[in-house]
Amino acid sequence: MRFRKLIVVLGVLLVSAGAVVLGHRAYVEAFGSDEMDYRGERIRLSKKYVDYDDYKNDPTNLAASEIPRVEKLMTDAKVGPDFADWHDAAHQLSNIKFPGYGMASGENVVAAGREFAVRFMEIPQVAKERYFVLEKLPGGTFHLADDFVAQRDLGSAFAPISSIHLVDNKLVYADRNGRVVRETPVAR
Repeated sequence: MRFRKLIVVLGVLLVSAGAVVLGHRAYVEAFGSDEMDYRGERIRLSKKYVDYDDYKNDPTNLAASEIPRVEKLMTDAKVGPDFADWHDAAHQLSNIKFPGYGMASGENVVAAGREFAVRFMEIPQVAKERYFVLEKLPGGTFHLADDFVAQRDLGSAFAPISSIHLVDNKLVYADRNGRVVRETPVAR
């Protein structure tokens, strides 16, 4: 008799769990979306998502065929080159950031009476980051001093650029090992 009750309880639990899984799938199918808007384009996702956190935390959230297009949209997007103030710069940069992917501040560069703000953003699923270096000018305006894409080491969690210095009117970029990976002259 006890064995029969155990079988009934287990059966009810299995049916309940199955109903929850099927209910969730039906909910996602009915209310989820497998597309998103980015810079006026419809981007296909790898599956339907109902919750933004589920989308954001899925490392393969984009349809594989869309990855090169997203990369091109992000790398071709123009900003500046002049910005009225920091709010204007931040607004323009945030319009390039792809939803659910990172944007961060690098270490600011201050040298020879000049100041540069560094921002970079992740390009989804291609191990690349787009860097923006903005010079703060008198009066609170900003000018785009450099804009480039850097390849990240696939096996590393480190950013491709670890330090930036102003040397003889050149921005000198180095990786975490101190190796110079880029130099850009900046007008005075």
